Amino acid sequence: MVKGNFNFNRLKRAYIFPVIEEKILELRSACPNVDIINMGIGDIALPLAPHIAAAIQAAAQEMTEGTNLYGYGPSEGYLFLREAICKNSYQGLPISAEEIFISDGINTDIVNILDLFHTSCSVAIPDPAYPAYLDSNLLQGRKKIYMMPCTLETGFIPTLPNHPCDIIYLCSPHNPTGVAMNKEQLQSFVNFALENNSILLFDNAYEAFVTSPNTPKSIYEIPGAEKVAIEFRSFSKTAGFTGLRCSYTTLPKQIQARFGKKILSLHTLWKNRQSIKFNGLSYPIQKGALACFSPQGKLEVQKQVTYYLEQARKLKEGLIKANQICFGGIDSPYIWWKAPEGLSSWDFFTLLLTKCHLISIPGIGFGKHGEGYVRLSAFSTMEKTTKALERITTLVNL
Repeated sequence: MVKGNFNFNRLKRAYIFPVIEEKILELRSACPNVDIINMGIGDIALPLAPHIAAAIQAAAQEMTEGTNLYGYGPSEGYLFLREAICKNSYQGLPISAEEIFISDGINTDIVNILDLFHTSCSVAIPDPAYPAYLDSNLLQGRKKIYMMPCTLETGFIPTLPNHPCDIIYLCSPHNPTGVAMNKEQLQSFVNFALENNSILLFDNAYEAFVTSPNTPKSIYEIPGAEKVAIEFRSFSKTAGFTGLRCSYTTLPKQIQARFGKKILSLHTLWKNRQSIKFNGLSYPIQKGALACFSPQGKLEVQKQVTYYLEQARKLKEGLIKANQICFGGIDSPYIWWKAPEGLSSWDFFTLLLTKCHLISIPGIGFGKHGEGYVRLSAFSTMEKTTKALERITTLVNL
């Protein structure tokens, strides 16, 4: 009998998002006519921007012409998109187009990047955090895993490890708490990484929502970060690509690791890894991503981001008005809502589901320190946000 990967037995919790889908199906089965408002999973609530859709359609039409054959593309992505990203996202920062790799999602890259590191490497992960960080390390068999509490006492900012650590995950604006790190806080992690030869894995999926002046939109705004930080960005939340799939990983050539007696650039190894395990993203999708950087594309994309931020503002203000304790929602599309005294995350989730027909995400699904909270997503419409607040207000006034 073939042996399976025993590391699957190390997964002690169910992956939270499929569990939520099951809960929704159960409610729909019991109450088929109920009007459910889903403010759980951070998926899009607005149609794809017209200029982006037109660019994808035009690219697909190009592929019908004999003079424009687009089959397998470069595993690192087409140069036209990498150059546009560099010009628009990293202007004035120490990043080149060659250091940018196109892929089909941050989730894909942030778990696959672990291929570059030995399983003996120690890892520090925020708690709470996106579940894939921890689960992917467990599946690799990594043993030295440390959690960095993100609690009310820490301002929901991860605490620095109290010992040297090889790999450190950061997410800012943070999923799930919705709190963003300022320059000084990020600088402390960059300094720690420089002093301890650590590598930062910086999940920057929500950079488009940053509006505060002291909150960096890229880790590379922090001096020295190009020597220690790998940044992951996505078009999913920025431009509504959750159903199209396009993201990019920025891996500076200066970042190195030890391989026996040799010191090698991780950039070269990641390029090799992508060539072996990834056949590249489709031409039409990359042309759609390129359209995000055109003048019209920028207007349409920013309009959607602004709309979602307005839902976050309205949602947070409505909760506070209803005497609820919540955080986030300023540089982020997420609200971190504290459960009433005596209720666990799952208790509060169930209460909101059964009494308000409102979907949230229990904080415990993001880690031990998420207990006692639920996450709400502002990827919603004005109509649904208003209706959700009306139901919440009715519930808390009972």
